[in-house]
Amino acid sequence: MRPTWAEIDINSLKSNFLQVKRIVGKDVGVISVVKADAYGHGSVNVSKALIESGSNLLGVATVEEALELRDSGIDAPILLLGGIQPDEVEAMVKNNLIPSLFSLASAHAINTYAEKIGKKVRYHLKVDTGMSRLGVCVGEICDFLENLLNFRNLELEGVFTHFANADLNSSEPTLEQISVFNVMLSLINQAGLNPKYIHSANSAAIQRFPESHMNLVRPGIMLYGAGRMGDFELKPVMKLKTRITQLKRITAGTPVSYGGTFIASRPSIIATLPIGYADGYMRRLSNRARVSIRGFTAPVVGTVCMDMTMVDSTEVPGVMAGDEVVLFGDEMVSAEDVARWADTIPYEIFSITGKRVPRVYI
Repeated sequence: MRPTWAEIDINSLKSNFLQVKRIVGKDVGVISVVKADAYGHGSVNVSKALIESGSNLLGVATVEEALELRDSGIDAPILLLGGIQPDEVEAMVKNNLIPSLFSLASAHAINTYAEKIGKKVRYHLKVDTGMSRLGVCVGEICDFLENLLNFRNLELEGVFTHFANADLNSSEPTLEQISVFNVMLSLINQAGLNPKYIHSANSAAIQRFPESHMNLVRPGIMLYGAGRMGDFELKPVMKLKTRITQLKRITAGTPVSYGGTFIASRPSIIATLPIGYADGYMRRLSNRARVSIRGFTAPVVGTVCMDMTMVDSTEVPGVMAGDEVVLFGDEMVSAEDVARWADTIPYEIFSITGKRVPRVYI
């Protein structure tokens, strides 16, 4: 087996979940966001651990993601955060999934099928308070609710919104969204609807805006140990690891990898690692990133290849072929570091870690 793997620390995952609970308190529930294969961590194993820890619901983006969890024996409530297409209604209802509703066409399709089989379907109403993505806007909500009340086989379980700027320094945009959300909640109550769950807080808002906690929160990135804001302790869950395939001594002036984008300025020891952009280790990290070897960091040199990456291990004492290398997730190189070098965010670093990188759960 190729010596490249992602080590997933379930105890750290559970610790991060308990940190969420410490922040929000015992009276606030949790919908754990496990979309995109639990941000690359493996949705089935992660979901089972989070349910054991006390998660009230799970949140996914698509029906396919939800069916993978159902097929693995997970029967916890699952919310489809991305909504539902008409041709997915039968699978959704049969598998007891909870749709997000923001479209009357989808509501009609679900109600028609539910009526046909004599079943009531729970849903969460998605409202747009400033993200300008999915959801019913404040100017449309009254007419939407009037139409929604005609669907007798639909049962409102929750109402939610999503913050666009909760991680920014300025709190004003998020406070404005909370204000709009409260107005919409009042209109929903006036229409005679009383949702069991009200949720708005993502990971950043959980940590920064207690007034957004309502009675349910939606942690995502913080469950996986990133996105810390303030003094809250979060533990990295994923360590991306590999082993040195070959060490090569080169002379000053020798180019490394495609295009010769790195030329050694001194005699150097180049370590070749069996991981590349096909595994999610981005080409943009070429000549930017560092990795962890034997308690030292070493720079990525030359262009990251599809299956291989080279690092300059000259200053790593005793370096040998076969040595373990951490690309991110230890105390020396974090996912946030890699995200910064790649001009992106930890969400992307985690979620693009490829399927051919096996997950090893510890």
